[in-house]
Amino acid sequence: LKKTLTSADIECSSVRNYGDTMPSRRDAALVAAANGLLTFHRSHGYCAKCGSPTLSIKAGSARKCCNCKTSVYHRIDPAVIMLVSSPCNNYALLGRKKSWPDGRYSTLAGFLEVGETLEDCVVRETLEESGIAVDRSSIRFVASQPWPFPRSLMVGFQATASSMSPPQEQQQQQQSSNNNLHLPPIVVDPAELEDAQWFSKHFIKANGLIEGKGSSALDFVPDEEESAFHVPGPASLARLLISKWVMEDE
Repeated sequence: LKKTLTSADIECSSVRNYGDTMPSRRDAALVAAANGLLTFHRSHGYCAKCGSPTLSIKAGSARKCCNCKTSVYHRIDPAVIMLVSSPCNNYALLGRKKSWPDGRYSTLAGFLEVGETLEDCVVRETLEESGIAVDRSSIRFVASQPWPFPRSLMVGFQATASSMSPPQEQQQQQQSSNNNLHLPPIVVDPAELEDAQWFSKHFIKANGLIEGKGSSALDFVPDEEESAFHVPGPASLARLLISKWVMEDE
């Protein structure tokens, strides 16, 4: 017997909530492209130049005004996402937004501004969100990822915080005890983040990079351990950046 589906049989949710369960990179790419194009067509039904209706052209990759013939293409907003490590490379700077599920910490990120290079953006966003100065010479590209929520391209970097010069007596004490105790002080911008902290490699590996733990979904309900700390799931570039840094010495 064939059953006719009704609205009661269908559960709708953000694509982001299913990213961690995508069976392959190809499936994820198809869903990302579809989500981005649907957003584009919904928001460009009329010409920004003369106000006339637009029509889909070039197999849906663009729209054209019926009146003035202006063509418009899908916009992509580049953003940087960066794993910033401490000068000793034993700690990573992770932050969280108030709207995220309890316990979620991730790499810092931000959108490129007009006239900036990607490296400029890494330096500016890290400083704005956490007060941490980045050693520009340490910045290196790691990977990129389409992030169609609604139309971003995430460009991933790894970088190192600038070294500080503590007073002589602190340097002497630091050398005699533990070189990792002196970390650049964090000054969180509350308009950007709820919190930001330095987390050690050992802590992240033991509490964050656990098989089946963590999620990229915004409606994720963490268990007791994850409510204390977890990182984004495997669908996110943030997880890749964190994992590569934690495992780089192994």
